[in-house]
Amino acid sequence: MRGILNCCILLLVIIISACGSGKENSSSNVDPSNQYMVDLLAERHSVVNPLDMQYYYNSKRAATYDSLRRRQSPGSPDYSFLTYWYSRELLNSGLTEKAIEEIQELQTLADEGEVEMEDQEKSFFNRLLAVAYLRLGEQENCIINHSSASCIIPITADGIHTITRGSETAIEIIEPLLEDTPNDLELQWLLNIAYQTLGKYPDEVPSKFRIPLDAFQDNSSGVIDRFEDVAPMLGVATRGLAGGSITEDFNNDGYIDILVTSSGFTSSDQMRIYINNGQGGFDDMTEEAGLKGLVGGLNSVQTDYNNDGYADIFVLRGGWFGKWGKHPNSLLRNNGDGTFTDVTKEAGILSFNPTQTCVWADFNNDGWLDLFIGNETNVNQNSGEQISRDDIHQAEFYLNKKNGTFANIAQSIGFSFTKFIKGATAIDANNDGLQDLFLSILGEPNKMMINKGNMQFEDRTQSAGVFEPIISFPVGSFDYNNDGYEDLVISGYSSSNNTLAFETAFEFMGNNARAALPKIYRNNGNGTFSDVTKQLKMDKTIYGMGFNYGDLDNDGYLDIYFGTGDPSFESIIPNRMFRNVNGEYFEEVSFSGGFSNIQKGHGISWSDIDNDGDQDIYITMGGAHEGDIYQNQLLVNPSEGKNWINIKLTGTQGNKKAIGAKVHLRTSSGQNIYRTVTSGASFGGNSLDLEIGIGTAEQIDVIEVQWPSETSPQTFKNISANQHIEIIEGQDNFSKREIIKSAFIKDHQHENATE
Repeated sequence: MRGILNCCILLLVIIISACGSGKENSSSNVDPSNQYMVDLLAERHSVVNPLDMQYYYNSKRAATYDSLRRRQSPGSPDYSFLTYWYSRELLNSGLTEKAIEEIQELQTLADEGEVEMEDQEKSFFNRLLAVAYLRLGEQENCIINHSSASCIIPITADGIHTITRGSETAIEIIEPLLEDTPNDLELQWLLNIAYQTLGKYPDEVPSKFRIPLDAFQDNSSGVIDRFEDVAPMLGVATRGLAGGSITEDFNNDGYIDILVTSSGFTSSDQMRIYINNGQGGFDDMTEEAGLKGLVGGLNSVQTDYNNDGYADIFVLRGGWFGKWGKHPNSLLRNNGDGTFTDVTKEAGILSFNPTQTCVWADFNNDGWLDLFIGNETNVNQNSGEQISRDDIHQAEFYLNKKNGTFANIAQSIGFSFTKFIKGATAIDANNDGLQDLFLSILGEPNKMMINKGNMQFEDRTQSAGVFEPIISFPVGSFDYNNDGYEDLVISGYSSSNNTLAFETAFEFMGNNARAALPKIYRNNGNGTFSDVTKQLKMDKTIYGMGFNYGDLDNDGYLDIYFGTGDPSFESIIPNRMFRNVNGEYFEEVSFSGGFSNIQKGHGISWSDIDNDGDQDIYITMGGAHEGDIYQNQLLVNPSEGKNWINIKLTGTQGNKKAIGAKVHLRTSSGQNIYRTVTSGASFGGNSLDLEIGIGTAEQIDVIEVQWPSETSPQTFKNISANQHIEIIEGQDNFSKREIIKSAFIKDHQHENATE
């Protein structure tokens, strides 16, 4: 019966997809130079079979289940099965009240004896109903009636729901379920969150189900003041699905701009660029920039592929789509006049593979940035399964030909990996001046590829000792302890046998974390790494879908912010921030700093967006189901009293944006600080300017710059703190940049979000 049913579902999906496959992104407002890519994206979107997709396309799947259900009588064995999945897809589509209505109608039929349901089946429907009511509460309060405290746990003050029906009804459903299954930590976690949204936690939570208050408090030194989300009042609170973010000065005027993407493929997933007007606000220049119609992108990263000194944009698409992930990436050339042109095809890098990760680096030190793209082959090749051609997506390695085009040399240099690559980072693992490459691979050992020169690489994963975690996701490389060697941080993504909320609750209730543990590898300086995760107190249940690093408090040590979750609406877990304590360990400041939003977190970018000397954070929010939208956040750093230096590096022999250049600072207080010019970890794009906190030091005694193409460092002495400077490769003196602080305008309220 189920086999026939699945065939019917497939046929209906094909029919429904065909009926809705018009090129909705074509528009008379599309820049003619980008029309080819706009049409190509629409064509790729139109051929996807929604039944084969885990995410997105939820409304089409809901329509299919509904059509099949209508052909059944309530007494048929498949009626409740189809209703369950119809209701879940309605919820995933954002039609929450309709999902609630359908579940309750089925429950009424069951009560009247028209539908037979086992006790376990009734429990499944009640659980789904509770989750739907929780989501309804989020929609009515965190999205429609949004405040800067919305959905940030512990939920207090302005974050408490004013429309209470969602959480109140969820509590009425969850408490009887917990009486039957008191050890269900997912339900217990959701119950405590529901009480928080009503302002009734902890006092009114039944004691046997109460999660202790200290579970939602940081065990830290209390040095981080609360960051404020100003995205809504500045008009940059874009609503979308999981996506990428870049904070960068795209027009070279000294002010940081914002670019965001959303991973869906409808007009609601339009890429947007917000230009910092230098007067405390941003202007949405998406259409003027020629980006109209360019949709999709689970990740994005900046580059300067043509060495003209303007930051270009590379958008990655199709990640998690499997065989339907054959959506093209986009290379967008910055024309220097506020516009961008899609040059993917003419640059020779047009391909059709699912991906969300890449690395731009000068791997052969010729002064031009090359490109590695990690694609997703979603097959366990060790299982002996036959791999179809549709499932094979080799990695790509493009050598920059210095004329605006690239050559794919992956095959010739041994990089034609057919792996499920989820993250990649360039790292000079052995300090020889050559960019090596680390790959995070989901479900298999990771890879450390050491650059031996002349575009020859050697796999030294085992000798380096960096093959775990086996189930990993985003990765970043930076010097966490300021010893002059780049270290590795890899986010784990294993789910054990329980759900994300279950495992998060398990840890927060005082138990040792046992799922989704990250790995931090300290570079030993001899080609090997040591696993120091536990030593650094980072053995935590993270479930990081994205992370990036920056300096919260201008102490010169890099901190880490994780965007967390998975696509299910049950996965209500907080994003998490960890402060680096003198390179000795990390302490959690998620709750005290206001970083613990329970909506899904993805692309994270750190930059000094208001030019006041400390780093702010932009994060894209939202999930992978088409109804799981949420507004992005711009978290303003309230730090005061610490000094800083902002260094713009401009290459002449090396690439002009100086990507891969290393900087060593020795401050007047004796602190050594090491940085590498990079956009950050493999999810989100930090500014390429080096924004470095120097604590209480009033002067930098020495700045050493090791350019990618040079053998000896360039040295500068006695530089005053708290200024913006530019260092040009080969010039003996640096120049001071006159950059004006741009305090955000907070008294002019924009509409809550841009859709």
